[in-house]
Amino acid sequence: MHEKWRLPPADILHVPTLHGNISYIGTSPSWIVRKVDSAEIRAFAASDNDDLQAQQQTSIDRRMELLPKNVLEVRSSPVVLQNARFAHGLVTLGGRFWLNGASGNRARKKFELANPAKGEESPHIALLRESRDHATSPMPVYDPAEAAELDISIELKNGFNYYHFLTETLGSLAHYLDDTSDRPILLHLPDNSIKGFLRRFIDAIYPSLTHRVQFVVKPVRFDAVRSVYSHQHYLSAVNDPLVEQALQDEGTDPAWRQMATDPLHVKKACMQSYESSLGLLRKVALLQMELANVGPTPRLIWMDRDEGGEARARGLSGHEPLLAELTARGFEKVIFERLSPLEQIATMNRADIVIAPHGAGLANMVFAKPGARVIELANRQIQLHRWGDFFKCAHVSRCHYDTVFADIEGHDDPTTNPPISAGLKGIRIGARAADRIVQIVDETLSLPDRTVFGDHGRTAHVA
Repeated sequence: MHEKWRLPPADILHVPTLHGNISYIGTSPSWIVRKVDSAEIRAFAASDNDDLQAQQQTSIDRRMELLPKNVLEVRSSPVVLQNARFAHGLVTLGGRFWLNGASGNRARKKFELANPAKGEESPHIALLRESRDHATSPMPVYDPAEAAELDISIELKNGFNYYHFLTETLGSLAHYLDDTSDRPILLHLPDNSIKGFLRRFIDAIYPSLTHRVQFVVKPVRFDAVRSVYSHQHYLSAVNDPLVEQALQDEGTDPAWRQMATDPLHVKKACMQSYESSLGLLRKVALLQMELANVGPTPRLIWMDRDEGGEARARGLSGHEPLLAELTARGFEKVIFERLSPLEQIATMNRADIVIAPHGAGLANMVFAKPGARVIELANRQIQLHRWGDFFKCAHVSRCHYDTVFADIEGHDDPTTNPPISAGLKGIRIGARAADRIVQIVDETLSLPDRTVFGDHGRTAHVA
């Protein structure tokens, strides 16, 4: 770990109202956070091992109990950054790491790794809390005519992960759709591992901007540059009256008052919120889909993986009996990676039910139609380390999102959990998980009651 990360937190992490170097363009936003309609999110413990199933259920109950009961939209805004440096997937302003959305979470994690709290609260949490107690001044405003002369720079975690690209970066471009400056739009990433889907999605969703978009690997410093700011960390670092008012609105769960404004809970807050840039991405993508007039697509989908292509191989076993049941109900296999971007968007948007093993393709829930049923197949390892990552994708589309926790593929002892440092393991679909999935499908399709998959089967109930 670089020695810089061991400096005092006020010298490492950027707080907008303390350290400056960031301005809104033209005018301050009229809202920072607001209550919105949400997805229906459910989870099911379905290990074939009774002890593990009990552990899965306990985790589900605890997680659901901790989350606020409604969802917030967090504003993303075009801004001007000064004395900015884009390098290695992160951004510094005046030498301090910018806390901006998901990249801000990664910067905070790096600080925590370099500065173990040793049983006490991390010093960077204390910095943000102290800042919120005293920082009430609004961020300054930059003249829009002068801003139009600046390049646009947006951070990109890497060039190969579809989830991070779609949920963190792709929507930021929508903020500049009406920009007529024709200045370059620079996407900054750590290295040259750039998959083809990045350019294909940009071309398809933003045809008017694509000639301006460039991928930049080497570190770049700017005296001034335009970007997009997610107010996710702002909520817990600045005492803004707009935020306080929104959190007190009628119908907003009082739990949000602590969840949104306490820097200790920012990651949990991300599960029950989404950034406005993600909503803009959905709106623009669906418009381009309509203009493209994509042909017929399946209504019932099993999302398969092209593990010989750009998809990462993770493994799935025991799913053959389940696939037979689903095929009998009219499900079709679809490999999204083999479709064009607009075909992928249309296929997800028109589907009534989509079933998919855990993977980046589930980020396509951003494009699902309200009320569509999306069923994720997962395991205990995913439950402990990844469950919640796709909540925002479901919330922005208001679909019905279920996760069925099965078993770990190729893992002999179901009561132990492989460390995440070894990578995510595959999923084994046992009888209990398969039965649960069929039950959800039959309830959704209003098919007759039935019991399947032998000893572990449960009778499906039709609502």
